[in-house]
Amino acid sequence: MILTMTTASFEREIALTDNLLELLKREQTSLVKVDVDAMEGLLNEKSRVLQDLNSHTQARYQAVAALGFDANERGLAAWLAVQDDDIKTSWNHFQGLIGQAKEFNRLNGMLINKHFNRNQQVLDTLGRPPASSQFYGPNGQASAGSGLYNTQA
Repeated sequence: MILTMTTASFEREIALTDNLLELLKREQTSLVKVDVDAMEGLLNEKSRVLQDLNSHTQARYQAVAALGFDANERGLAAWLAVQDDDIKTSWNHFQGLIGQAKEFNRLNGMLINKHFNRNQQVLDTLGRPPASSQFYGPNGQASAGSGLYNTQA
């Protein structure tokens, strides 16, 4: 897919990024509510949007290369430098949305880490042996042991 580099070139990427932002906002709400089902459903949608964005990025680099610029960020910057204000404005709008998406992703990552750490603490607590090393054996006598009861009589 090779794009003609105009303001329209960024419209689809802007729409995809708007969609990604909406998904990230929904993900954040799900993380706050600990709605695992909603979070799982969002994963496939986010993956599809990110794949589409990646495809458009690759097509953008191909289009820039077809115009004689390097097929990378430096080449895109050189191409943008000689474009009119409409294209630069469209690109800046797209970059602003990408910045917002990165911030939402960072915050969502922090929420995920918070949930992970809380779950790890619960698992650690459940896996600890009881505070007392004294247990009652089958004969009713207290004894030191490593299990819930001592099998020695």
